[in-house]
Amino acid sequence: MSDFFENDDELVLQLGDLLPDDAGEVVLFARDEPLKIEADTPLIETGVVEDSHITASGTDVGGLTYSQFANGMTLYHDNDHILIIAPDV
Repeated sequence: MSDFFENDDELVLQLGDLLPDDAGEVVLFARDEPLKIEADTPLIETGVVEDSHITASGTDVGGLTYSQFANGMTLYHDNDHILIIAPDV
């Protein structure tokens, strides 16, 4: 992933610009290209959803990677090329 920072055309999203569902969840099905998400709130947990979980918006996120933030938002994604920049807890 060293070339992630060398690409001037990378897509950068601000966590605060993403609109969560009623349960505070966001699901991203991204391209297979690098994506950077910048957060102004600490990242408190990451992992892979082991069992089936249906979000309030109706998406089954079982098997996806999740990132839970201190503000209560949980981001689910299927892209191994996502880099999350967040302050320390």
